[in-house]
Parts: sequence; structure tokens; C-alpha cells
Amino acid sequence: MKKYAQYGFVMLLSVFLLSASCRNAGTTTQTSIKSRYHAFVTQVQMQQVFSSSKDILNCIPRVSKDSIVRQYETLKNSDDFNLKSFVLKYYRLPVTVSTKYSADSNVSVRKHIRGLWRVLTRNNTHLDSTILPLPYPYIVPGGMFNEIYYWDSYFTCLGLQTDKQYGMINNMVANFAYLIDTYGFIPNGNRKYFLSRSQPPFFSYMVDLLSEIQGDTVIVHYLPELKKEYAFWMKGAGRLSQTHPAINHSVWLKKGQILNRYWDSNPSPRPEAFRIDSLNGLK
Repeated sequence: MKKYAQYGFVMLLSVFLLSASCRNAGTTTQTSIKSRYHAFVTQVQMQQVFSSSKDILNCIPRVSKDSIVRQYETLKNSDDFNLKSFVLKYYRLPVTVSTKYSADSNVSVRKHIRGLWRVLTRNNTHLDSTILPLPYPYIVPGGMFNEIYYWDSYFTCLGLQTDKQYGMINNMVANFAYLIDTYGFIPNGNRKYFLSRSQPPFFSYMVDLLSEIQGDTVIVHYLPELKKEYAFWMKGAGRLSQTHPAINHSVWLKKGQILNRYWDSNPSPRPEAFRIDSLNGLK
């Protein structure tokens, strides 16, 4: 009986080791595909297949990234290989938001701005591969910037307030609260490649602006998100000292004051500005 028990243990151990080996092999393969895909995207950005480095990031793959990498590595050394043609074959370009808008130079600046709110409104029908969906419509800068941006939006809200677009201000604040609840902070913009950094924290100013319209209950309503964002900016501040003067978004000054700073948890070139950052020496 003891012999069979030992045999069973050996068999069980073998199955466990084989399973672990398969898991490790799968992880290694995934890491390899990820790094090889990154190398491919780097070539697309550095060779300026598109006018902006962010364009390839927002394209929607027609097939798996694994398939794209394998096809690229097979074809890239061919005499007739064309990188842009390859990209257009294996990706769908982001859907261009058609507004059919044409500025009228005869109207006043005020009327021009008022007419742009509808043109610059986006919602979850305008999606591509890197957008972070938001629950309510929002205002974007326009042109190549088809996503919401954090601190820019405070000044957008000031314009909306002037034009009495109160519903959209409410949407903007609710969207930023959603980002805080979902990701723990408000990213630079609602793109996946912005999830390593934020912008100057204007959420409290937006909440205060909305409270001027809807009353102080707005501040109470958004108090949990205000606290979460404060905690994000102050994370690690309790461990600051003269020997460790900078942690995350907090900096220890000479007299012991704490200052918040811009900080990116990803020290490599910005994905949406990869070529420019790389040429400027960032690694």
C-alpha cells in the first residue's frame, strides 16, 4: 500500500510540474508577443506611417496581435514590402467623426463658440481601440483630439457656464467622478495610454463650479471622489523625508513643506508621442 501511495504522489507531482511548466511557457509566449508587437508599433511610429504617433495606437486590429506580428516578421524583409500598406491591410482606422462643420467668418466669436458645443460633443458611439468609455456625453478639443482632457475641461466648463449649458457641465463632472471611481484617479485623458499619468487636479474646481448652479448638495454628493483624488495625489507623502524627498506625486521641500508635482508612473517615452520623445533621448 505504501508503494502505491508513493507512486501516486510521484504521479501527482509530475502533473503539477507539467502544469506549471505549461503556464510558464504560456506566460513567456505572451511576453514575447507583447514585446514583438511593441517593436512593430515602434517601427510604425518611427517611420511616420501616420502624421501622429497616436494614430496607430487608436487603430483597430482586424486580426489578433499575434497574427499581425507573425505576418510582419515574415514579410518585412521582402523587396516589395510597404509598411503603410501592411498597416492599412491589418487595421481599421479610427472612425472619423463627421460633423460637416464649416466656420462662418461673418459671425461673432461668441456665436462661433456657442455653435461649437454640438460639434465637439462625443459619446460612446465614438469608440476605437484605446478609448476609455464614459457614461455621459462630453466635450473634446476637436481636430486630432477626439478624447476628453482633464484640466482643459475645467476651462471648457467655464465656457459652458457662460452659455448656460448646465446639463453638459453636469455630464463632465459625472464623467470625471466615474474615472476616479473606476481607475482611482483622473487620467490625462480617456485613453488607455494615459493611465500612467494625470494632469493638474481641477476636479474640485469643477465640482465647485457645478455647486454654483445646483447648490452645495453637489459637494456632498462628490465628496467620496474628492477624497479619493486627494489620496491619489498624496500617496506616499507620509514617507517623505530629507533622504527621500520625492515619492510619487509628492515632494519634500527644504523647510518640510509638501508640494505636489507632475509624475508619470511609466518612465518610458509617451506612447502617443513616442517618436518625439525617443528622438529627444528618452528611453
